[in-house]
Amino acid sequence: MVEKLIFAFLTVLAFGFLFYNWYRFTLILKLAKQEKRTDRFWLRLKNLFKIALFQSKILREPFAGVVHVAIFWGFLALLFSASEAVFQGFYPEFSWSFLGWFYTIISFSNDLFCVLVFFAVLFAFLRRFVFRVKRLQGDRREMLDAIVVLGSIFIIVTALLLQNSAKIALYGAEPYSFQPFASLLSSIFSTESSLLFYKIFWWLHILWIYFFMNYLFYSKHFHVYTSIQNVFFREPEYFFKPVRINFEEENLESFGAGDFEQLSWKSIHDSFSCTHCGRCDSVCPANLTGKVLSPRRIIIEIRHRAHEKGTILLKQLKNKSANPAQEEQEVLAKSFICDYQNPEALWQCTTCGACMQECPISIEHLHPIIEMRRNQVLMESKFPTLLQNVFSSLENNGAPWQFPQADRAQWAEGLDIKIASENPDFEYLFWVGCAGSYDERAKKISIAFAKILQRAGVNFAILGSEEMCNGDVARRTGNEYLADFLIKTNVETFKRYNVQKILTICPHCYNIFKNEYPDYGFQAEVIHHTQFISKLIDKGLIRLRSGNKLSITYHDSCYLGRYNSIYEPPRSILKSIFDGSFVEVKSKKDKGLCCGAGGGMMFLEETQGKRVNIERTEELLSVNPTTIAANCPFCITMLTDGVKAKEKDEQVQVKDIAEIVLENLD
Repeated sequence: MVEKLIFAFLTVLAFGFLFYNWYRFTLILKLAKQEKRTDRFWLRLKNLFKIALFQSKILREPFAGVVHVAIFWGFLALLFSASEAVFQGFYPEFSWSFLGWFYTIISFSNDLFCVLVFFAVLFAFLRRFVFRVKRLQGDRREMLDAIVVLGSIFIIVTALLLQNSAKIALYGAEPYSFQPFASLLSSIFSTESSLLFYKIFWWLHILWIYFFMNYLFYSKHFHVYTSIQNVFFREPEYFFKPVRINFEEENLESFGAGDFEQLSWKSIHDSFSCTHCGRCDSVCPANLTGKVLSPRRIIIEIRHRAHEKGTILLKQLKNKSANPAQEEQEVLAKSFICDYQNPEALWQCTTCGACMQECPISIEHLHPIIEMRRNQVLMESKFPTLLQNVFSSLENNGAPWQFPQADRAQWAEGLDIKIASENPDFEYLFWVGCAGSYDERAKKISIAFAKILQRAGVNFAILGSEEMCNGDVARRTGNEYLADFLIKTNVETFKRYNVQKILTICPHCYNIFKNEYPDYGFQAEVIHHTQFISKLIDKGLIRLRSGNKLSITYHDSCYLGRYNSIYEPPRSILKSIFDGSFVEVKSKKDKGLCCGAGGGMMFLEETQGKRVNIERTEELLSVNPTTIAANCPFCITMLTDGVKAKEKDEQVQVKDIAEIVLENLD
């Protein structure tokens, strides 16, 4: 009886503390910006099963992924044992065996996963503390936390296995039970000692579960509770899109995020869900090239700020008359961006999205980065000096460079290309883009694609001087007000000409038209030039010469590939021309490495570490190509500079798909 009373007291205490911690966590989430994250329910549920339950992202690293899957599914299976142990604290004879054959599956799964998790934890210890995998390292607090968590998992599964072994030695196997490993170990317990050891391991198992389930709230392994729902709450389709600011809202007092409560509640949920696994850092082009940007650190510091300041804010809400203590005042006075985040790191992000692609629990790293950039640009006027010229040019000339808008169509002189105002019955609008209109290298891509369209007899037109920057550069660099103006201006132009189909050579244009302009009331069929050329070939409207033996490799642009999953059209074109001489590099498709131009970095200088474009160029050159193919004017510029920096420009050419196709037209 005394034993049951003690157990009941500990159970009420443990679950009471658990519910209190959950309640406190939800209150912190409510301090942040509210947004709807439950729409498109079935699509979210599909992602939950694919990413969270079937661990699709975890398995992108096969070896370590299998280990984590073993721990994850082992824990799910062990929930039955944990619940059984709790019931046994009140009813010692309780068992799930009345479930019949289902109990057979449960008991075997528990037994098997105890062993698998046992070895998985040992392997995790080795990776972190013996092999010292770089992305798994952290400060002293993080490493101590890892020891506590891995040690707790080890104790829980070991105690359960030995508890079951002692129980089998004491009572024999239960009906419908199938526990081969526990049965094998039962022989180590004598009949006389089995009851004592059963009690010891049962108490050890249940007490450590109670400790562990509450410790997680203060641990980086809080994701045990939040990871599944975090996947559900992520944007289910295009999750790279910045949140639009409605500048017509009367109560709008600030722009962007100057502190944690100005971020969305999902960003706060992300920060508490972060596993500290470091996969985001391991694929971040800035981090890989020795810069201070760490996507992981950005997310972790959001949690630190939310926890420290959020605790004080909740205390003030509870007792509004109380004055903050000196320590609390110091916390409140801290600057979120300067004291927790590194302002320099915010301007090293290329917005390539690799961090979000790799994150096993679908953390949206780019959203807080862009929100903090917005705060720095629109509220604090603290941003890289070079961006001032970009913003001024965008505002005055409709392009990031200081060229007159009237010169936008100069590249097309002598090509007999119609302007939309002259040919209002066009089928396709060829959106040339800023680089394709003004940059001398990118103009060659525009010309090549236009000639292909003419060869195929496509009815198209360009806007000429009516074309303005799509707003991507302004938006990704935090100047949402300017982006809003550019987007609305372009939408008016599109509607005036009743644009239904858009062709573009720029992945950034493609992406923002397809995925972000619908928020402004404009939708059209948007087609990247590599997709369109592939269709022209399939329809027989253009023919290519095959059998080219020159070695060629291909660079996936982030905004076409990772953002929009367009990988095959460019490859099918190249493979049809280069007979067996098309060579892939390791970093390709959704694991491709950024060229270094995105997120406004095209217009900024890299002052730390190695230049990203050099890192990417070196990998592309490693397969000894005579040509590097790409699909983006920005990528072409960055890779061309990289090839020149490596003094390979006489041996290796950098070309757009359109240029290669034009050269090989039959």
